[in-house]
Amino acid sequence: MFKRILLPTDGSTTAARAAAVAVDLARRYGAQLEIVSVIDPVPFVSFPEGGGEALAYYLEAAEEGASIGIKAAEALASAAGVGFASHVLREHGPAVSIVEHAQACAADLIVIGSHGRRGLDAVLLGSVAQKVLTLSKVPVFVVK
Repeated sequence: MFKRILLPTDGSTTAARAAAVAVDLARRYGAQLEIVSVIDPVPFVSFPEGGGEALAYYLEAAEEGASIGIKAAEALASAAGVGFASHVLREHGPAVSIVEHAQACAADLIVIGSHGRRGLDAVLLGSVAQKVLTLSKVPVFVVK
């Protein structure tokens, strides 16, 4: 049923739960796991004076989160005997990058964690999972 499952991760607890589900599905269906983490190199429209330090801090934290998430998902996949490929995508717009990568790697399913943001948090911080659901032509399994 599934041959390639795309797992976006950001190193969060929610992404870890999604990784467990994705690995289980990949094991059950004999699918390959495609693990990605997206780092948006330009998360802010502009920085005030001294913003270069803030951007450097953001990028360092984003790289660390990506590494943590990918390594954790790889460990789960290895333990379950699931084949995988891992990628860090450094592109603007995580949701669009995830959907484009799903198409490029011919994923049959996207398994993504959702932080469950509501109200003002959802407006200010956005919901990558919601945007992926809206943009994707591939089925999306959302783990809360």
